[in-house]
Amino acid sequence: MKNEINRKDFYIDDHAVLFGLIAKHADKVLGKEGLDTCAKAVVIMARERGLRIAIRCVNNGDALDMHSYLCYAELLDTQGWNKVEIGTYAPVYQTGTIRCGWLDTWKKYGLEAYSWLYCEGIDKNVLYGFNPELRLEMDRYLAKGDQCCGFHWLDCRFTDKAELDSVMEKRAGMLSQVTKDFLYHSGHLLSTLRRILYLEHGLECGKAVIENALKEYASLFSQEKADMICQEAEQDFLTV
Repeated sequence: MKNEINRKDFYIDDHAVLFGLIAKHADKVLGKEGLDTCAKAVVIMARERGLRIAIRCVNNGDALDMHSYLCYAELLDTQGWNKVEIGTYAPVYQTGTIRCGWLDTWKKYGLEAYSWLYCEGIDKNVLYGFNPELRLEMDRYLAKGDQCCGFHWLDCRFTDKAELDSVMEKRAGMLSQVTKDFLYHSGHLLSTLRRILYLEHGLECGKAVIENALKEYASLFSQEKADMICQEAEQDFLTV
């Protein structure tokens, strides 16, 4: 008997491969212009995610500061595909991502060449969408061959580990309200890249990229999963 696929069957690998395949086929159909469009779409997708986080935060009566940003983050790696180490708590909170599930997936499926398009635009722009006045500097990237992705949260500090733990305890208490699963994030990715590709390059070229990417995704993960992402992509991703 065939097992039915549900939302919990989607994870980082679905999200990463979908992006990598769209970028791959944008490169095939449109060349550098297609890759530039994918990079632009990552910025838009990231800012939309950040805006959703901000709306939830304000609706809950919390300030749009860096502690709230860390508390309300939508992504949740329940399987431990990512590994983050803390560098300093003050005067600036610094973290280093020493293992990344997205990059590991791109390497596994031969899509590493497109990793930088995603990595360069995602984190700073999620934060920008949350609050344009907050600042994040990144001085190292795994995708560029560095030992980690180095995050300097310039508008954030913690007195000690206990203060950070209190923020994470608050987050733990409302995970179901603030996080989104990877089917949702894959749907948002498809929706945004499709929209921007169509607007920048027209219907025919945009459809060629998206349809070829989805066909290859289905061959790797299943047609049912591809169909579920397409259905998920039809919603309004600015609604919380």
